Amino acid sequence: MATMLIEPLAPWLRDVNRSGAVPMPAMYTPPADVLVKDDEVKVEMDVPGVSADDLEIELENDVLTIRGERRFPYDNEQDDRAWRRVERRFGRFERVLRVPRGLDPNAIDAELHHGVLTVRIPRPEPPQPRRIEIRHDAGASGEGKQGRAGEGEQGRAGEGARSGEGG
Repeated sequence: MATMLIEPLAPWLRDVNRSGAVPMPAMYTPPADVLVKDDEVKVEMDVPGVSADDLEIELENDVLTIRGERRFPYDNEQDDRAWRRVERRFGRFERVLRVPRGLDPNAIDAELHHGVLTVRIPRPEPPQPRRIEIRHDAGASGEGKQGRAGEGEQGRAGEGARSGEGG
């Protein structure tokens, strides 16, 4: 037995609101994928119909922001054109995506090809552990002994000066 889906309203009635006007589609929000690899962070975003001039990319701390506009292709002033249905979405958009900290905003590479924006950000080398050399005085074995040795030499010099042995 086949299953049939019946809509309660005809499709053209579904889009008519109470005032009788056909609403514009909701705001355009392009889908995005964020891929974090060992050597880079890659973001791919579907932006069909958007030119590179209509896109802006910004990286601040761990927030990647991509702004743009998908322009409405139909002229609103033409009354002679009959629109039956506009399902595609248009307008300004802004996507705010979290990325790992420590990425260099000057190293971003972006390209737009066949309606897909690809943003690549190389990851910096992770900090490597480093052994720290501790400087020390080779002649003295500790501060306390060095102080006493100095006092002893001064004491002997003082004794010689008092006894008249100095030269």
